[in-house]
Formats: sequence, C-alpha cells, structure tokens
Amino acid sequence: MRSSPALAILGILASYTAKGQSSSLPEFDVASIRPSQQGGLLENYTPTLNVEAGRTLRFVNIQLRDVIVLAYGVGIRQIVAPKWLYDPAGETNETPRFDIVAKVPADATKQQIPLMLQRLLVERFKLEFHRERRDMPVFALEAGKGELKLQESAAEDRRETGCSRGFGHGPELTITAECHRTTTEDLAQQLQTLAPGYFREGPIIDKTGLKGVYDLNLEWIRVQEASAGAGGPTIFAAVEKLGLKLEKRKEPVELFVVDHCEQQPTEN
Repeated sequence: MRSSPALAILGILASYTAKGQSSSLPEFDVASIRPSQQGGLLENYTPTLNVEAGRTLRFVNIQLRDVIVLAYGVGIRQIVAPKWLYDPAGETNETPRFDIVAKVPADATKQQIPLMLQRLLVERFKLEFHRERRDMPVFALEAGKGELKLQESAAEDRRETGCSRGFGHGPELTITAECHRTTTEDLAQQLQTLAPGYFREGPIIDKTGLKGVYDLNLEWIRVQEASAGAGGPTIFAAVEKLGLKLEKRKEPVELFVVDHCEQQPTEN
C-alpha cells in the first residue's frame, strides 16, 4: 500500500522530538503566517501538501488542528489537544485560523514538505507533543462484499493528489468531493476532513489492503440533515457506492497528544 508522505517517513520522525531538535528538520525558504481575515470555514476548500518544488504552498483560513494533520499524517480524531486549538464542527469563531504562505525550496522532495511544516509548527507555535496508544472507537475502511468501483488513475495523470469539495445540483442539499490520484489510505484521512461530523467518536483507519491509486467521486448530506431525517445519501452510503464500507469497532490507536502550543505564532 502506498503511504502518504508523512506516514512513509514515520521511522525517520521517531528520531525527532518536538522540542529542541527542529533545526534538524528541513525548512521552507521563507514562510509567512498571519491571522486569517476570511471569517468562518471555507466549505469548498480542502488543504493539501501537494505542491511542486520551487512553488509556493498556501493555506487559507486554516486551523492549527488541520496543519498538524497534514504535517504529521494523523487523523483528526487522533489528536488530543486543548479545546481552543480546533473547532470540530466549525460552529464558532473562537478558534484561531491562519493564512500561511511558504516557499518550497527548488531542490525539495515530496517527503520533505511535511517535515518543513513540522519545523514551522515547532518554531513558530512552540508545539510540543507526545504519542501514546489508547483503546478507542474507530471506523475501519474495508472492501465491501460486492464489486470494487474505484477507477485506477491513469499513469500520465498529472493532476494534484487529493479531494476538492463542492456542492450538488439536485433538490437535495448535498456535498460533493472529486478525488484524484488517491489511495485508500489517503481517502481514510480525507474523509475525516470532508465529513467531520460523521466521525466525532474516532478516526478512520484504512483496512482495505488495496495498493492502487484511484480517481473517485463522493456525494452525501451533512450529518445534521441525516439525523433530522432528510433524504439523500450519508457519507457511509457514499462510500458504499465505491464498493467499500465503514465499520465501527474498538481497537488500540496511536494518538497525537499536544502538550503545549501557542495560540499565536512568533512574528514573521
């Protein structure tokens, strides 16, 4: 199975601590972090680390929780952190959000970009953390009993990896996601960002065993509307249309526990 860049270098990361060794990590040529003026969440925006060497990485109106997800390759529900650090439902304006612009060095590799983001978190927000394992509910992403309905990405496809979010055009108020060059491991992580309300109890863990890279589409209604009895597919039904399924169970999970993090970054 192809790992995400951050998970593929887990053995390297184990040699680092969040405190005192940030200088060992690669860094952006230059980076600017400013409080966002956007206000609220951007429904059609899904942050990604997919940027070419020598180009500029941009995050708009992003919460620190989502920066940690990208930098360390953890699921949203695997993060244990102070309440101020994230607003899971996007219901308040109390959680700090930032616009981040960072220039990637011309000779950087894809594997180095999450490490650069880790260094940014440690140096600018004074992030300190540890990892521990706990038994908790998870949603296992598995192959369904029927035919797998995932389309293999073309080898010559050069579109960015990841999912872009939008809205349906029918009578039901649905959310859509179009995903390119995506593994099932990528999908498990993306679903927690695309439809966080469905997964408040625990993270999604990829258990499919699939090794391909796929193009796929999803369409679903928000959990609030599903709970109120509205018509339209839930995220679970959307996943089943791909020939996959999400099964809730309890098992040991590695958690990312934030010990310290500043609410505002040091000056640019």
